[in-house]
Amino acid sequence: MNVSKKMSWIVVLSSLAVLLPALIVFYFTAKKELLETELAAHQVHVQALADEFASDLHTFSVKLEKLDRLINRQLLDRSDIDVARFDRRMSVSPDGAWRNTEETYSGHLQAGLFLPPDYNITVESKRFYGRMFDIFESFGVATSSEKVFNNIWFLDHHRAELIYDRVFPDFVYRMTPDTDYTATDWMTLASPERNPQRQTQWTPPLFDPTPASWMVSAVHPLDIDGVWVGTLGQDIQLNRLFSLMHDSDDKFAGEQHILRDKKGDFILAGPWQGQLEGKAEPFTIDKQETELLTLLTHPLSNVSTLLGEVSMQGQSYQVIGVLLQPMGWRYLHLIPTDAILANLVKVVYTAALFFVFTAVAISLLINGAVRKVVSKPIEQLVLRTRLFAIGLKPEPIADWGSIEMTELALAVDMMKDDLDREANRLAHMATHDELTGLPNRNLLNDRLEQVIVDTKRNKTKAAILFLDLDQFKNVNDSLGHSLGDQLLKTVAERIALQLPEDSVVSRFGGDEFVVLIPKFEHMFELSNIAGELLFIIQQPYLIEGYDLSITSSIGISVCPDDSDIVETLIQNADAAMYQSKKLGRNGFKFHTQDIREQILRKRHLEDALRKALDDQQFVLYYQPKVNFKTKQIVGMEALIRWQHPQMGIVSPLEFIPLAEETGLIIEIGEWVIQTACMQMKTWSEQYPWLDNMAINLSVRQFQQQDFCQRVELLLTEKQIDSSKIDFEITESMIMEDVEAAIRILAQLRMLGVSISIDDFGTGYSSLSYLKHLPADSLKIDRAFIKEIVHDANDQAITKSIIALATNLNLSVIAEGIEDAEQDTMLTDMGCDYAQGYYFSRPLPAEELSLLLAQQDEHSAETPHRGAEYCQLVESRN
Repeated sequence: MNVSKKMSWIVVLSSLAVLLPALIVFYFTAKKELLETELAAHQVHVQALADEFASDLHTFSVKLEKLDRLINRQLLDRSDIDVARFDRRMSVSPDGAWRNTEETYSGHLQAGLFLPPDYNITVESKRFYGRMFDIFESFGVATSSEKVFNNIWFLDHHRAELIYDRVFPDFVYRMTPDTDYTATDWMTLASPERNPQRQTQWTPPLFDPTPASWMVSAVHPLDIDGVWVGTLGQDIQLNRLFSLMHDSDDKFAGEQHILRDKKGDFILAGPWQGQLEGKAEPFTIDKQETELLTLLTHPLSNVSTLLGEVSMQGQSYQVIGVLLQPMGWRYLHLIPTDAILANLVKVVYTAALFFVFTAVAISLLINGAVRKVVSKPIEQLVLRTRLFAIGLKPEPIADWGSIEMTELALAVDMMKDDLDREANRLAHMATHDELTGLPNRNLLNDRLEQVIVDTKRNKTKAAILFLDLDQFKNVNDSLGHSLGDQLLKTVAERIALQLPEDSVVSRFGGDEFVVLIPKFEHMFELSNIAGELLFIIQQPYLIEGYDLSITSSIGISVCPDDSDIVETLIQNADAAMYQSKKLGRNGFKFHTQDIREQILRKRHLEDALRKALDDQQFVLYYQPKVNFKTKQIVGMEALIRWQHPQMGIVSPLEFIPLAEETGLIIEIGEWVIQTACMQMKTWSEQYPWLDNMAINLSVRQFQQQDFCQRVELLLTEKQIDSSKIDFEITESMIMEDVEAAIRILAQLRMLGVSISIDDFGTGYSSLSYLKHLPADSLKIDRAFIKEIVHDANDQAITKSIIALATNLNLSVIAEGIEDAEQDTMLTDMGCDYAQGYYFSRPLPAEELSLLLAQQDEHSAETPHRGAEYCQLVESRN
């Protein structure tokens, strides 16, 4: 498409860009005015309709009250004439019920009477119904001309019904001998219990099986001399009620009407009217009609109110609502929005077509002029840019026919030069790290793939060195990221200068670098390179006035010995690097089969760990806590064990760190706490002399924001004595954030649980913080107990810990006691409690229950027989 045509299109589109928004503004403005006008008119119409509807239905109450007074007045004059009238009209039907004699009965002029077969007919009942015949017929004929009149009826307590029905003149012949309305709303709404005011009430929509139709009814109690003798009523079928709501023709096609009674039962259901009338059970609107269901709960008043727009069955409606009195029915009038706006849409479409045709005509006139003035020079400029695209640079043209075109051509030449420079810059950015300028992992992968091909073709070896700076995070956290970036740039420069020329060093991410050695012959060459890198990196740095030092850890994998796949080679070197960190950092490690197996086992354990909770593979063992003086069990520590169906018992030292790493420790920890607490509840009820059960907390558990609330909820719901629970935390957990730890421990102490500091003496806690910790006991780490009999230093440290705890009013627990000499020495030192294999290994709950039972029995017979307890434990071990 040439410039002239484009200019024509610009004119067309510019015109449309101006005219179409104007049309849109016009449409929405007119739409608002039209909706306001039409809805205001409809609102008046609905109000008039509601007033007329309420007036029509109010006549029901008036007529029933009149009929009540008429019956009470005329029943005073009952005579034998009424008996004769009853005998003349009534006879027994073949089914045993009493009905009007068919030969003389005219349902359009006479009232019909139904008496069930078991009805006790007396002279008084004949007088009653003989007089009621006369009252109903005169009253029915007088009111039958009214447009809302269907029928009028009377029900007594013995299943009798007297009815004058214009719609179903044969109503009494439709009734079966077992017809019974006495338990329905038609009867019970008039009872003194449900209608103490003795006023006219309206039923919800009810299905009458006799005429097989839905209806609502006005019911009125008939009390004679203060005694409720029955119910008067009038029915209006739903289809006739619907006709009242269409008193005048709807202005717009598709208008809908919804009417509900006080209880929320539907009387009119709009587009679902057929469903409402077609089944006997209560009708409900589909739950997907959320907007309509919300609107149905909106409060209404006696004045018609515009309720806004609602979507129903995928179509938009404007809704007007009003409360119909005196029944308190809720009426919604729904007008289709599209129907209101139909004429406006036609006007807008017509105007839009006119504007489009006008713009096209103008564009054709402009096309000729633009082609002559602009198109030809632009075609020359296009040819020039095409030559640029294929790498040619044509001779400059001095005159382009106009100043503007000349300047444009010069700008194109300048842009070509700028694009060349930018393309080169972007190509470099795509393959190099922005901070250090080193190749990034994309370029590294490309080079490594090529090196792997070369090793296969030439039968040579290559190597990957994965380098990670040790504790680089501390630099960023303490001195800021800007200084950390400077350090990374300096490290990158040192590495690049230290490597052979054919090597590739890449910044892999963060503080990680990967070195590619494309060819070597002997493994010691790699060791030398790794050693040189370690040496050069650990040399001091002077950055922004700070003297810094940092070390690194290196992992090495060899191609093709370890792998000939890019991802695997890098992963293997990464795994070897992490092994180097585990061994103390500032070193290098070659990838080995052992490392590979460790990785595979870790992945296997991680997968198995995710299923262990669901498959109930975890179990708690309990190691007794013994009083040094009495040698009696006074508590226990809950220890988790993983019984894998294939791997057998998996050491906690192996799976707990993995659970911490994956976050599964939260779920596992919750299970441990709940299981241990429930077990302690059982034991403390059986053996109230037990002090408590110790439960170890993980770092992630302890750092949960709602941890204390979870513990409180568990203790409350399970009715667990909090004084029987002791939570153990390590020094390192506390020192990560001392103030937060003190706050959490204080909250736990407020719940009534006790706190023990585990592995005390192995961390780096400050004694100044220890005095503020809300703790109850210290646990001496087994590292000080193992050689305590022969090591004077361990003895001194242990004595110091015991003395410190005593001065701080803390109890002391020694763990890892394995022989009598350790027991004796710690007893003499004044240690309070002991744990260790000398007393008992960790036991399943069943075995420890037996041990507790035996101790309880022995203690009752001969208290404080510590030696016998040790013998008892040894026999179980």
